[in-house]
Amino acid sequence: MQLNLNDPQSIVAWWQVCPERHDGHLEALLAMRPQFSAAIRRAQRHIARTPELRAQLAQSVGEREAWVAEQVERDGHVPAHEARWRELAAAA
Repeated sequence: MQLNLNDPQSIVAWWQVCPERHDGHLEALLAMRPQFSAAIRRAQRHIARTPELRAQLAQSVGEREAWVAEQVERDGHVPAHEARWRELAAAA
């Protein structure tokens, strides 16, 4: 998939690939690439106003949490990459 940061539809399509991660990435893109802020903000507004996309985000977050819970139950700890991702997300 190619992401066109000038096109809100492209941004939304990219977001849908992995909503629980890409949702936070949009904020990072705003900070790192202010020249694309208009398109990113339009994509964010579209996501926020579309019930199906909000439901997709909630489902994606739930699936991620279930996966982490399975890993913890199986291995006794949160996978290192997941723990690091959560640290970075909390710091943002």
